Amino acid sequence: MSKFIAIVGATGLQGGSALKVLYAAGGYKLRALSRNPESDSAKSLAAEYPNVEWVQADLNDTSSLRKALTNVDAVFVVTDFFQKDTLEKVAAGDKDAEFAQGKNVVDAAIDAGVNSVIYSSLDSMKQLSDGKYAGVLHFEGKHKVEEYISSKADKIKGYFIHLGSYMENYVRFSRISPEDSQTVEFTMPLKPTTKLPLVDTINDTGHVVKYILEHPEECLGKVIEVSGGYYEAQEMAKAFTKATGKPARYVQIPYEAAGMDELSQMFKAIDEFGIFGGRSDFLEYNKEMDCAFVTPEEFWKNRNWDGPSK
Repeated sequence: MSKFIAIVGATGLQGGSALKVLYAAGGYKLRALSRNPESDSAKSLAAEYPNVEWVQADLNDTSSLRKALTNVDAVFVVTDFFQKDTLEKVAAGDKDAEFAQGKNVVDAAIDAGVNSVIYSSLDSMKQLSDGKYAGVLHFEGKHKVEEYISSKADKIKGYFIHLGSYMENYVRFSRISPEDSQTVEFTMPLKPTTKLPLVDTINDTGHVVKYILEHPEECLGKVIEVSGGYYEAQEMAKAFTKATGKPARYVQIPYEAAGMDELSQMFKAIDEFGIFGGRSDFLEYNKEMDCAFVTPEEFWKNRNWDGPSK
């Protein structure tokens, strides 16, 4: 496939993974798009990955995107519902704020003559739940972008990845037990026995992006789920103890503790319908990729654990 690849969200987990893997692979000319290429995170990555071109682009500004995608063959795109400005638009009543950003990238890519777009999408929880959970907006927005890309198949080739639940969330939602000050507790509004397709985002995502770039005909129009397997929440706690020797347990907290209605709905929907709708055929497909997805125990061994996230 194409060799000049642009990466939207290169300073984030998914885009950073694509940057890391494609840079290591060699043979690709890489352009990283950032709202602020002068940020500390962008400068740090620019130093780590010499010869990567950094370009300013704002997902709310199609003209900047059009310029940033000039001469590019393919673009990897991830949109972020939880950015401050997007959340502010949603709070003001604009439920399509994330979709608008994804559409802007797609339209700009088409205008710039980009051949292919790889988009990090998600299922519609509204569809998976038959309308019961219609308010999980960061799922709905991404799914709507996916549908929009598919509708432009005559103008740009669309490829889609669906990431499982981030293993990184267990770092974010961790604390030292108030009961014994020794045990690490992982706290989320999920049943301890709910099986989730987990992904080590920063290590796994880029390998799937690379696979798509190397197998364009095979992957065209397909959704490729990114995860090494299904695990219960309490299994992540057990893997932590095995990897670090530190006592740990999973603690389910109320759905309402998620803070936002959209997140409360998400956790309820995942408990009831799962991520990927419970599909497991992707596990066989993933074996064909020349990468080993990170296991929970490997994830904790690689973390150099120094305490709960602040």
